[in-house]
Amino acid sequence: MCHPDHGHVIPTLAVVAELTRRGGRVTYLTAESTAALVREAGAAAVTYDSPYARIGSREREDDPLRLLSLLLEESEAMLGALDRLPERPDVIAYDISVLHAGRILARRERIPAAQLIPIFASNAHYSVLTSMYEGEDGGRSGREPPGWVDGMLDRIGALARRYGVRDDPAELWWEVQDCNVVTLPRSFQFAGETFDDRFAFVGPCLGERRFLAEWEPPGDGLPVALLSFGSVATTRPELLRACAQGLAELPWRTVVTLADGLDPADLGPLPPTVEPRRRVSHLSVLRHASVAVTHGGMGTSMEALSQGCPLVVVPTTAMDGPPARRIGELGLGVALDPARLTPALVAEQVLAVAGDPAVRRAADAMRAGIRASGGASRAADVLERLLERKPV
Repeated sequence: MCHPDHGHVIPTLAVVAELTRRGGRVTYLTAESTAALVREAGAAAVTYDSPYARIGSREREDDPLRLLSLLLEESEAMLGALDRLPERPDVIAYDISVLHAGRILARRERIPAAQLIPIFASNAHYSVLTSMYEGEDGGRSGREPPGWVDGMLDRIGALARRYGVRDDPAELWWEVQDCNVVTLPRSFQFAGETFDDRFAFVGPCLGERRFLAEWEPPGDGLPVALLSFGSVATTRPELLRACAQGLAELPWRTVVTLADGLDPADLGPLPPTVEPRRRVSHLSVLRHASVAVTHGGMGTSMEALSQGCPLVVVPTTAMDGPPARRIGELGLGVALDPARLTPALVAEQVLAVAGDPAVRRAADAMRAGIRASGGASRAADVLERLLERKPV
């Protein structure tokens, strides 16, 4: 179960492929816009009318609290499509963004469930919401929750009761689940040592992505950079343009991945060493890259680190702040202030990161940690073990 956000759906595709390779049947509840991706991975797609897909990316990014409310609407829409499932599942795997749908379904049907977490996980010692929305280190402060929480709890309770679930809405929202699959290595997680065995830090789940084009360097020997801001670039094109122009000043080859709705002309005049591309495999570029320049999305950051590629991060939304801070803390690259961004600064920091032996050592160590985390195979193992808890 996952809403139609590529940053959340794509990390699940290799897990779907692994489960089906092992002989499992996977039904994937998502919107029509991502249905083709999950079908190609081997799942049967069941679609619903997605509120998330109907809202523009600027509205989702500009108001973090609106995003939380929108994702509760998304859970409601998902639950409304349950009568179209071809069979009763033995195990549920739900993305954390639609946790209300996953937890309500699991309780109503008494089905074992796993929560899929493609961002930082939360526990009693670290809160990703605090880290995102208050700009702090994510430590639990003991303060009273803000006033908007009460309204959310009322809505969660009403939705749960509609499906015969009368659990405390606060538990439905905040209770630590028995099974959590986190697509980060433990070493990247804030307060990673405080998470118990309910959390499997499997690292990024990277598999074949035939829906993306491969890329090979032209053989000119230039250092390679990946520049990707995902869908954020459609709302902040000036940041992507500043980065592209900064990289154009260097004797490097840069591949710029463009989201739908962004015209290459938005980047301004660029030399032939800067290549705007749509639907190109990040991994095929990162195998050759010395630096990745990104807004700090977890998917691209994990892809880069899986190849030992350090990062220059320009965080542009609330969700980008925690990854940017963690990358800086661990010496895996640098974070730049978007309000002070200039092409000259981008060029300077790309050269600094690429030339820093300490950054390279940290990135190499993270790559080794990612490989040891298990990826899609370990995630599939975790989900298959839940079958042993299936009610008779």
